[in-house]
Amino acid sequence: MQLFTGILRVVQLLFAVIVLGLSITLAKGQHDGVLPPATGYAAFTGALGIVASLIGFAALFIDSLDGVITWLIDGVTSLALLAGGITYAVLLRGTSCSNWQTLQDNVLLSGGCAAAFDDSFKACYYAGYHLYSELEGRCKSATADAAFMILGFLICVAVLIVSFVSGRYRR
Repeated sequence: MQLFTGILRVVQLLFAVIVLGLSITLAKGQHDGVLPPATGYAAFTGALGIVASLIGFAALFIDSLDGVITWLIDGVTSLALLAGGITYAVLLRGTSCSNWQTLQDNVLLSGGCAAAFDDSFKACYYAGYHLYSELEGRCKSATADAAFMILGFLICVAVLIVSFVSGRYRR
């Protein structure tokens, strides 16, 4: 059972690193205005997932960490990842990575927008067909980020279940 938990922890770490990396990449592409809160939150969930997986991995060798402490950390991490994944899914709703017109004013993908003149016109950093490849890449990154947050949530739930079941058998 400990081997299975260790494998789940490695997968949890891998997914969390991917979430953090994709979120940082999206954040670096923000040129105008402030970073969307959802992007910052996604980076936070990736970092939290890394911490949770490392603590969980340490709990395989340190009995005092195993049990309620890891359950609490994994529970909080799973909820944070689920919230991040749902937030990204909602913000990406109605966008198609193959249609640049649906991408250019999306808050996660646009690179920031600034109001011009009398607020009747909005200029976004990645607006225009000539920047389609950048928008498409950002769209694929954001979509993958959402998917890995949801997958990270599922792995956290699996770790919780395995940890709880194995804890019951030890007593």
